[in-house]
Amino acid sequence: MMTETKANDKINRFLMIAAIVAIFLAAIILITSRPAAAAPDATAAFVTAYSIPTAGSEPTNIIALGPGQVWYTMQNANAIGKLIVAGNGQATHTKYDVPTANSAPYDLAYDGQYIWFTERLGNKIGRLNPANGQITEYAIPTANSQPMGIAIAPSGHIWFAEKNGDKMARFIPATAKFEEFAFTTPGAKPEDVAVSSNDSIWFTAPGLKSVIRLNPSAAIPSQRFEQIPVLDFNQPPWEPGSIATVPNSPGDLPWISSPSKNYIGRYAPGTLGYWRWYALNNQNTDVNSLFLQLSGGKYYTWFTEPKGNRAGLLITNKETNRAITLYEMPLPGANPRPAGITTDSSGTAWIAAPGTNAILAWRAPYFNQGFLPVVVSR
Repeated sequence: MMTETKANDKINRFLMIAAIVAIFLAAIILITSRPAAAAPDATAAFVTAYSIPTAGSEPTNIIALGPGQVWYTMQNANAIGKLIVAGNGQATHTKYDVPTANSAPYDLAYDGQYIWFTERLGNKIGRLNPANGQITEYAIPTANSQPMGIAIAPSGHIWFAEKNGDKMARFIPATAKFEEFAFTTPGAKPEDVAVSSNDSIWFTAPGLKSVIRLNPSAAIPSQRFEQIPVLDFNQPPWEPGSIATVPNSPGDLPWISSPSKNYIGRYAPGTLGYWRWYALNNQNTDVNSLFLQLSGGKYYTWFTEPKGNRAGLLITNKETNRAITLYEMPLPGANPRPAGITTDSSGTAWIAAPGTNAILAWRAPYFNQGFLPVVVSR
């Protein structure tokens, strides 16, 4: 009887230790699989909101021309906006009205001298001289083409997507001429564009759940296009969001956002899934706009989450694709609905927030090191 009691005691002690170990391991898994909660004042410490004087202006896309100087589209105000934040923190907004009424300026890009922008409802592209604010407009040959994303090639040619026109288009400033390239399969509905070289023009094609690479120099028209489905291994394709490349970097591969999947991905040619995916820590984010940098052998991929009301930064190793950091910052305001994102040469990230009619500045060091989360990749 004594032997049986001792045996039972040993079993009970073993079960108790096992339970403690299991609880401890579960706690470790929970802590390392999700980011720690940010401090209550984390947003206030790193993000500053600069309200736009024009009510309901719907700031959408944004670029930086220098430290503390950003330009952004104002779709509802039919204008291009400029924000300058001086060293003392004083902010000045300037509004440049687009000549065509109700044109809904959408995206913009800088060629080193002029700012070029698309007029989504005006069916034009515009050129703004930052030196004097003068705007010149150019009518697109295809009626109701709905120009969306815009980017500039090393040659100085202006590339943009015609969503309703179902075309990729180029404008040559030296001749003021347009060239339009219709994809071989109708229904592509191109929306966003990125350029890595004169012969690598990348478009998103949500209508075909694909990304399209266009080589305009190909001698045979049928060989100008390469269609890349947006999918993961053994999964049906889905719609891409935004696309980004490192400017003037021949051979560099594009990154895309995946709003319906909460992924960010880099094109991985030769693999079964075509893409290397990185899952965000939050669900139902509608992750969309991207801004990409390459420095010290690392990609810095900035993004916004319109539904999650956050902005984020993903840092990966260029050669190994290993994820180093993923952080998602809650943004101020009841429902900022962040759209475009960029960074200036000082390292500040700038975000257009149509939901609060503001431009947000997310400054280094961006987050508290004590809340640095573990990243998840696929």
